Amino acid sequence: MFDRFPIPLLFVLFAFIVSSAMADDRYPENSPEFQALVLAAPAVEDGDFSLREDYWKGVLSGGTGRALKLQFFKRNEYRLYLGVAPDSLPPKAKLDLRIFDSENEQVAAMMGEPDEAAVELVFENKVRTGLFLVLMRIEVPPGPLAVADVPAVLYYGWK
Repeated sequence: MFDRFPIPLLFVLFAFIVSSAMADDRYPENSPEFQALVLAAPAVEDGDFSLREDYWKGVLSGGTGRALKLQFFKRNEYRLYLGVAPDSLPPKAKLDLRIFDSENEQVAAMMGEPDEAAVELVFENKVRTGLFLVLMRIEVPPGPLAVADVPAVLYYGWK
């Protein structure tokens, strides 16, 4: 769909969407979307990068993670943005994002810093075209908040 628009127009469109989202109540600062989109903004400034309009939205907890299957094409660079609601994140929790190929081999991983509400994982697919398993979880220190539900989103794009 976006291949019909010139690159500068795409950047202006994305900047408008991000600034509009920040200016109204759709994505307040405490939302997982806000956290992920702010982290994605520098990559979108690169005219070669495309951020998908659709994204995963759900809940993560310290006790369980989530898995998604995504198709990645060989020779593309992918950027995944996992964002959570900062007010819901347990103290000292870390976001963990991993990608596995069809043979269950880990091909990329990123663990955030404690209390970080968004993390970016860059994956250069030199492996093959196919389905990959993306695992998202929150590593929470032991305690009563270890099973707290945290609103989360995962955006991704490629170049």
